[in-house]
Amino acid sequence: MRTNLPSLIYNEFMQTVENLRDIYPYDPRSRTFTIPTRLETCQDFFNPLDPSPAPARDLSPDLVEYLNQCSDEIPENHPLVISVEIRAEEPTARQVDECLRSLGTFYKHEILVIRSHIRHQRARALRYLLVSCLCLALYLLSEQVDLILFPWSLLREAILIGGWVFMWEAVTLNFIEMDGLLREIRKYQRLLNARLDFHHLSPPTN
Repeated sequence: MRTNLPSLIYNEFMQTVENLRDIYPYDPRSRTFTIPTRLETCQDFFNPLDPSPAPARDLSPDLVEYLNQCSDEIPENHPLVISVEIRAEEPTARQVDECLRSLGTFYKHEILVIRSHIRHQRARALRYLLVSCLCLALYLLSEQVDLILFPWSLLREAILIGGWVFMWEAVTLNFIEMDGLLREIRKYQRLLNARLDFHHLSPPTN
């Protein structure tokens, strides 16, 4: 019995999207998922330990962890809306502007940090690649030396192993680890581009 693998993957993906619609409000026209967030006041949007003035205030660690986790659950090809409901007060235009600016500043800084890390990783990968090429070249040149001494044979094997080890490190840094960093950038970029809606959660009437 033959199995249509692309169809299975597509069906599983659609099932995941359907399950997410039970958790996050979904707009089928724009294919947008909404991350619902409830705060007591607008001050809960910020890190209470950060004394910086607006608009450069740091975000609440709990809020950042929540937004990142929700973004990880929602497929990358869906835009996001962050819906913030404030319980105790109706947010003013100034408070909304401070939150918008702080959110943008936070995720822009995170993206800059990761891009700087990527540049360092690529520089390390290049150095490892150069060392690997040097070791392998020395190993090939050593074949021209006709010595049967045990230390010489051991040294040649060490040079060969070192060359392949540095080659693997270069591949790991430049492809495997880099893929995770690029996914982080895409996640932060999507949160940076997300629409931020503020609402006042009116208390229930008796």
